[in-house]
Amino acid sequence: MNKNELHMGYSYVMLLGLACAMLTTVAGINIFVLLLLLATPWFWRGFALEASQKTKTLQFLGLIFGICAWDVVTNLIAGYGLVRSLVAMQHDLRTFGFILVLWAMFSVVKVARFALFVLMGAFVAIATANLLATMGGVIKPGEYLWYTMHHLYGQMIVGFIFLLAQMLLVRPDLSWRAAVPMLALLASMFFASERRAGILLLVAGLPLWVLLNHKRFSIGRYRWWLAAAAVAVIVGAMNSSIVQTRMMIAVQEIQNFIQRDPIERANDFSSVGLRLQFYVSIWELIKAHWLLGVGSIQFADLFQQINLAMGTTEPQRFTNPHNEYLFILATKGVVGLLLYVGIFVQACRLAWVKQDEVQRNGLIMFVYLFMVSIFMNSMMVDMEEGHFTMLILLMFLAPNKLDLFKPKDSVEFRTKDVQ
Repeated sequence: MNKNELHMGYSYVMLLGLACAMLTTVAGINIFVLLLLLATPWFWRGFALEASQKTKTLQFLGLIFGICAWDVVTNLIAGYGLVRSLVAMQHDLRTFGFILVLWAMFSVVKVARFALFVLMGAFVAIATANLLATMGGVIKPGEYLWYTMHHLYGQMIVGFIFLLAQMLLVRPDLSWRAAVPMLALLASMFFASERRAGILLLVAGLPLWVLLNHKRFSIGRYRWWLAAAAVAVIVGAMNSSIVQTRMMIAVQEIQNFIQRDPIERANDFSSVGLRLQFYVSIWELIKAHWLLGVGSIQFADLFQQINLAMGTTEPQRFTNPHNEYLFILATKGVVGLLLYVGIFVQACRLAWVKQDEVQRNGLIMFVYLFMVSIFMNSMMVDMEEGHFTMLILLMFLAPNKLDLFKPKDSVEFRTKDVQ
């Protein structure tokens, strides 16, 4: 075995471990990412950006570097030292930093493709196991084989549902090889999870996915496929007691929050009620520091002080607003928010020039689902979903062309390229 084969083999083992650790703990994820970093020097040797995508790639990587640097600056402005500011940046934005370091590794098509399939395989296996355990009475409906598995039932599972649907649309001959895992993910989401996020993201993502594939759906047989899929999703949702119950609870919690006075709202610790109080209270902080933010180091203390003033009896709950846009705005100001949103806009611009239809549409769907989901959580700040998004950006953007499933007739439908 030569050195190149050894480095590739090592990377495959670490990626397999990373895929298995993705739904365990952040510590487990970080261990495998750090082990993966050990192989990066060999991938950077002789690395060169693809000429046709060099400008957009540098803009994308530059924005990532920019938000990391700005995070340090905001904490320096807040009065903290350079070392502490760098440590805080490493904690909060390490997922972005990993993208910069691992880019050369994932530009190798075999590495990116292996990572995607092993991650998809792990998720399908875990979702299926949870579904079978629920159907077999091993666990109650809405419970999980282990607690952190619930991270699967949001943007992760929905993103892979749309990716498998895209594969099936581009290559109908894949048949059961794409349909069976897609149906397993859907069934697990409807009947073996108590999270509302997955259902909401599926509904929110469907119009964009149809728009991205509107030329295909202009053909009669594809329209029938879309209609059948929509009916199946609706029937599944209507027959899922978990979906119905969780949606009713959400409506009730919103109504309860509206009817309460300010002090009662500050002590409403229901899932929806607590998030609504997060959103209300954080504006008091944003209004005073909207341009530059307060920095990430002192944010939790200031956020707790605001909610103590509003009457909460449990200030320890108020450390994160569970909305990434509001968190970035409060800690890094308008400048930070523009950089943050710019990263994902540029990711979509870079994806748009990709010739592989599955790669192009898959990345846009994953980014869209992430951008919607962070209205309800802060995910790039050292969470499982943040590390997952890091991998998605690397797998879909770093290689010039994934060629996951090339249509046999080599005819692809594209919208007009964005120059």
